[in-house]
Amino acid sequence: MKTLKIIATIIIALLLANCNSMEDNYKDYLNNVQTYSPMVTNLKAVARLKEATLTWTNPKGNIAVKNVINIQDSVIILDSMVESYKFTNLEIRGYQISVFTVDKFNNYSVPAIVSIFPNGE
Repeated sequence: MKTLKIIATIIIALLLANCNSMEDNYKDYLNNVQTYSPMVTNLKAVARLKEATLTWTNPKGNIAVKNVINIQDSVIILDSMVESYKFTNLEIRGYQISVFTVDKFNNYSVPAIVSIFPNGE
């Protein structure tokens, strides 16, 4: 019984001695943090009768390479970084619109979201 306690104590001591460098498990992740595409800011919408114009400010830097707009179930991919877009021939109803930036690896930013109701008022 005494031998069993000594062996158990030695095993526990060895296990605890190996716990000194637990940060080694995540050091690689801290060095290789992926930078995602930054989001657009100042998203504004001006709605008129059956049309709407969106304007926004793109982020500074060269991480983002294009914009993407989601309007209901449609996706509009803009092949460059533009700061406005005009919708025409819209139905008179409510729309939720999201504007994203996309980087060269096709990573999307957090969306900027605006709601519109193009009824002309």
